[in-house]
Amino acid sequence: MSTRLVRTLCQRLYLGGIAGIAQTAALQPGHLPYSLLSMVQHRDVLPYLVALKSFHARLPARRVVVVCDPSITAEDRVLLARHVPHIVLREAAEFVDPHIPRGGTWERLYAISEYARDDYVVQLDADTLTLGALPEVQAAIVQARGFVIGESVGQTLETLPEVAQRARAWLAPPINSVHIQAVVEAMVDELGLPPQTRYVRGCSGFTGFPPDAAMRARLLAFSAQMRERHGPRWADWGTEQITSNYLVANAQGTQVLPFPRYGTPDAITPDAAFMHFIGYLRFVNRRYERLSRREIARLPR
Repeated sequence: MSTRLVRTLCQRLYLGGIAGIAQTAALQPGHLPYSLLSMVQHRDVLPYLVALKSFHARLPARRVVVVCDPSITAEDRVLLARHVPHIVLREAAEFVDPHIPRGGTWERLYAISEYARDDYVVQLDADTLTLGALPEVQAAIVQARGFVIGESVGQTLETLPEVAQRARAWLAPPINSVHIQAVVEAMVDELGLPPQTRYVRGCSGFTGFPPDAAMRARLLAFSAQMRERHGPRWADWGTEQITSNYLVANAQGTQVLPFPRYGTPDAITPDAAFMHFIGYLRFVNRRYERLSRREIARLPR
């Protein structure tokens, strides 16, 4: 069977397998002092409910915010409100600014900078799944420290010269990368940022931002500097993740979550607590479906 057919089959089985999320009980506001924020499009409404409820079951948030992609329908809104009566639905069009690109989840990051003025914000992608206890995340929330999901064992925050040295190797043969993330990271040590500035090659799909009234100003300043340096390429897919990585790396007390307990399904282990089923790994097999069904079965009706 071809790879394409495998993906199509696994996706169909997944969508059928998570239908049970519609029969689970509505969420109530939680006791933990943070906002859980996501940007959701129409095709991801049911996966989002699985991601949300599996996470909320471990760390119940006092506020749930969805930045609605333009594809979200009236029926989607009714469904979301039925499962999360206290949900805050915001329009993506509310979170635009001439100093940042549009699309590519930039509206999500801009929304985070609004709620982070006076609240802890956890950014949760719709293609994530919580599988166990999350003590590191709970500690970060309670202690107002940043966190980010990483991509390797023992990963830590990096200095800008360290980031640039690694990325420049990707631009050179034999890799010869032209990806915007490699291009930007290869020159971050040339921006004139303070020597204590840090960066992390993390994933914006699961990130924790402590309260910070200055976050939006830093976001806009960084984006403006990058647009001046990279021109139209600063609108490429991936620039929001670069900015999120920069912002969280320089937030208060940020730590990279232990990999692979917090990771991706290609590196899953028996003690996995949180998985990000990023696009190219989502439907290579039935793991996403089976784990989702398991977590749905654990939710109250």
